[in-house]
Amino acid sequence: MEKRELVLKNLILKVRFGSHLYGTNTPESDEDFMGIFVPDAEHLIGLDKLDEVDMSVKSKDVFGKNTKDALDFKIFSLEKFVRLALDNNPNIIDILFVNEENIVFINDVGKQLLDLRYEFLSKNIKQRFIGYARSQKHKMVIKLDNFEKITEAYNYISEKSDRFKFLLELMESTHHPLFVKNKDYVIIGDINIPITSTIKKVKTILYGRISKFGSRKELVTEYGFDTKFASHMIRLLKEGQELLETGDLKFPLQSRELLKDIRYGKYTMNDVLALSDIIEREIEDLYKISTILDEPNRKVANYFVIDTHRKYILED
Repeated sequence: MEKRELVLKNLILKVRFGSHLYGTNTPESDEDFMGIFVPDAEHLIGLDKLDEVDMSVKSKDVFGKNTKDALDFKIFSLEKFVRLALDNNPNIIDILFVNEENIVFINDVGKQLLDLRYEFLSKNIKQRFIGYARSQKHKMVIKLDNFEKITEAYNYISEKSDRFKFLLELMESTHHPLFVKNKDYVIIGDINIPITSTIKKVKTILYGRISKFGSRKELVTEYGFDTKFASHMIRLLKEGQELLETGDLKFPLQSRELLKDIRYGKYTMNDVLALSDIIEREIEDLYKISTILDEPNRKVANYFVIDTHRKYILED
């Protein structure tokens, strides 16, 4: 049986997540989906392990934005999903607390999994949600001038690529202000590149950063910082705060209007950074008094995975 066919046949849960789950979606928002399946014996205990299948459809316009034909749909095996849930991965925790409106498909096994949602929670929530939020903060503060420097440097090197094989050769023949030498490295924008790198390697590094920036240039140009990453940062902190305070997570999020205001530039970057500091301090205080257990209930989770796998293999 073809892998995609198997995954869909053994699907136990499919949910809509992202902005539609958070309640921050607009009429133009893409729909993102995540699913969970149970592998058959061949892909569970055989040599051809299968723990994740990407069913996404890639379609972007010239500005790097998803078109209406794009589809983000990843499906995890039950085992991988449970491992991530036990580690309190924020994206996975979101799925466990999905509201009924955003459940696209669910069977009895999927219902049993969602019924176990509280068994996965632990005080590791603090570290995981703050960690993910800080990652978004780092992406948020990448400045537009770095992007422009990197783009200009890429174009400049592309013009010289026929004359030079190594970055060192280029540096010895030019004193262009885009390239700042620092011992064994060359600084281009916010990237440190070894001076011994080939020109081909440098172009690959620079192009990779330009591609990742994608449609963010539009946001940074309009608002002075990346409001999308800012909104994600505050969302993650608010979710972690709610989980530690109540032991639960409700969708759509109570903070959805705040998140939309941040996304559409109604707060400055300094405002958002100050707010993140406040919420982080509140999370630290909640961590000390939270009734959530220090460790998740691995025994219950493990039994559920074993029992489910046994039933599916025997049915095959």
